[in-house]
Amino acid sequence: MPIHSLRACLALCALLTWPGLGLAAPVQGQAKVQTQALTPLPDQLLAQALQAVREQRLTDAEADINRLLKLQPDFHLAQLIRGDILLARSRPIAQLGAVEAKAPSDTKLDDLRDEARARLQRHLHHPDPRLLPAAILQISPAQPFVLLADAARSRLYLFENIAGEPRLLRDYYLSIGRMGTEKRREGDKKTPLGVYRITNHLPDQRLTDFYGAGAFPLNYPNAWDRAQGRTGHGIWLHGVPPDTYSRAPNSSDGCLVVTNPDLIELRRFIQVGQTPVIIAEQVEWMDRAAWTAQHKSLLATFQKKTRRTDLRQASLFLNPQERLATLDLPTRNGQPDYLYLHRKKGRWNLVASGQTPQHPKLARNDP
Repeated sequence: MPIHSLRACLALCALLTWPGLGLAAPVQGQAKVQTQALTPLPDQLLAQALQAVREQRLTDAEADINRLLKLQPDFHLAQLIRGDILLARSRPIAQLGAVEAKAPSDTKLDDLRDEARARLQRHLHHPDPRLLPAAILQISPAQPFVLLADAARSRLYLFENIAGEPRLLRDYYLSIGRMGTEKRREGDKKTPLGVYRITNHLPDQRLTDFYGAGAFPLNYPNAWDRAQGRTGHGIWLHGVPPDTYSRAPNSSDGCLVVTNPDLIELRRFIQVGQTPVIIAEQVEWMDRAAWTAQHKSLLATFQKKTRRTDLRQASLFLNPQERLATLDLPTRNGQPDYLYLHRKKGRWNLVASGQTPQHPKLARNDP
């Protein structure tokens, strides 16, 4: 390989990694096979192409990108990387997007670079299949699937309910609010953090092209949000316009956004009124021993404080950042019924969903 092509590859790889992430090789063996099974094909091909660039295999990278573009010709990031791979054969490139002589706006290029970083991070640091999510400690028999959004990593995880435990089934690239997370008020363009349910399905025929393959509204603000004085509405899980494959990691007005093929696939698993959607700043993964201990401890605390001995029909979710545990109770009418444990001054305090508006002191966060 000519020296300028080698330098181009290294420069491109450096721009595709998060600061401080490093270029450690992905885990090999069983975990890698598991990752491929979990990831949609376009994501696999893009990851393979980026890996080939890292390893200075431009011919392999170009082959993967060409195959990807046959599947998804509207994948703008793949188009950009293909141009850079071709350009790297003839002259040095200084950054991702160097091929754009008639360059799109700097903002658009920055968005594509952010997407490349997020996708490469997923490829290099995928979840260990032996670990369990700290946010999902028990799943009700009435909820066969759970969605868990990782805002920091731009991923949406789909878990299957196996005897009350979460088993990672698939994961998808995800876009969130352009101003990040922790939604507080109407119009702040942030994505809320918490436990929600899908309340409706809006097919694409009822929406403008902006929402792509359809939308699933969430019940934001929930009881806890209202107790904290959080405002806003219209937080949906939805697709993208038909001329776009994906959006930048931070590009929505607060909604969760996935590609249209991914949303179509997710429709098979979503039950309106039942499927929980947990949105976390960053998902924590635990080994089974630590996860089991946390599950038993919080469940015992709920049992003691509610005087209920059998909570096997409930789901149990945890938000470590807000020190909030949510017990999602089954209801006949499909409306969510939550009990909350809020940790304050080293103690768990019980807050019922029906109490929070009348007793805001019980639900207020610590300073």
